[in-house]
Amino acid sequence: MKDGVELTREETFKYRFKKDGRKHYLIINEATKEDTGRYKIMTNGGESEAEISVEEKQLEVLQDMADLTVKASEQAVFKCEVSDEKVTGRWFRNGVEVRPSKRIHISHNGRFHKLVIDDVRPEDEGDYTFVPDGYALSLSAKLNFLEIKVEYVPKQEPPKIHLDCSGKSSENTIVVVAGNKLRLDVPISGEPAPTVLWMKGDQPFTEREGRAHVEERKELSSFVIESAERADEARYSITVTNPVGEDSATLFIKVVDVPDPPEAVRITSVGEDWAVLTWEPPKYDGGQPVTGYLMERKKKGSMRWMKLNFEVYTDTTYESTKMIEGVLYEMRVFAVNSIGISQPSHNTQPFMPIAPTSEPTHLVLEDVTDTTATLKWRPPERVGAGGIDGYLVEYCREGCEWGAPQPHPHPRP
Repeated sequence: MKDGVELTREETFKYRFKKDGRKHYLIINEATKEDTGRYKIMTNGGESEAEISVEEKQLEVLQDMADLTVKASEQAVFKCEVSDEKVTGRWFRNGVEVRPSKRIHISHNGRFHKLVIDDVRPEDEGDYTFVPDGYALSLSAKLNFLEIKVEYVPKQEPPKIHLDCSGKSSENTIVVVAGNKLRLDVPISGEPAPTVLWMKGDQPFTEREGRAHVEERKELSSFVIESAERADEARYSITVTNPVGEDSATLFIKVVDVPDPPEAVRITSVGEDWAVLTWEPPKYDGGQPVTGYLMERKKKGSMRWMKLNFEVYTDTTYESTKMIEGVLYEMRVFAVNSIGISQPSHNTQPFMPIAPTSEPTHLVLEDVTDTTATLKWRPPERVGAGGIDGYLVEYCREGCEWGAPQPHPHPRP
């Protein structure tokens, strides 16, 4: 019972009942001041009573606020720390609640409460107070505005390029893939505002529009290439100058690209179902080493190319197999580097895999005169798909080397 009213199990979120042997417990979750009262337990073996008094938790100040003296345009920060991180509160200036704005920021992070005033003005001066909600407690500090009269003196400052590569002896390399955009923003300081000169190699670069151009803004000079090309690869320098000095920086823009196609692609020999393809590396590797080659072939007249390899091939001679004898083919080669694959090479001249005929058979000397010898033979047993165009005949004196072939004017076996 509480104050004569029975506590029921319906309020399970507030009260819990527990029995442990002969001991009986009443557990009150998250006690509040409303739980103050007289509690009584009644059993068939007797009863017992007790008073509960709930007191308000005290709030401790772990860090008090400090008075501030701030000059115009500076930032003022009031900060305090209390013992309970759940406590909320409000800020007052001269008794009037402070509202957040573009200049005034109020924050609560755990036990810390902070009031920040940017770009302090004379009207910000006054007594500032933090009042925690629900406690008869407040923390106060003063903001004093310090007005400083300064005579205007024209400022002079040597120009400065704010880049890692600034300084006459430094050089930095920037790598850009052909076709990509490059934008190099160069922060610049100096009073009076310095003049800026860009150089490409030994020539001033003054373009203000187009694919490659320079953009000028306050304290920033930008070099822009909309779509990098090989011709953009060069050493660039920027020099900034004003009456009290100068600064410069040099950088090298390297344009990397896919390689040029392989050169001198040709067929060096053919067989019944194979052919040997050879080529020369490209003259320009794209600025990155060529890692290998890809080959393709097709039947002459067809539009469908067939890949001959999927892993890059590092040699410059390749034997293509599994072709059909008597069919005309063409082949081409691509070069590969870390940027990508080149355009295809020129196609080879059309070629036809053909097995050579076997030798002529049954060669006999049929007749001899003072100035002639008549030979007879039979065609080869194996004739390739190319057929037989004719025969070549050689002769030599006994004990000498065979002479040059002598085409028979009318080859008749």
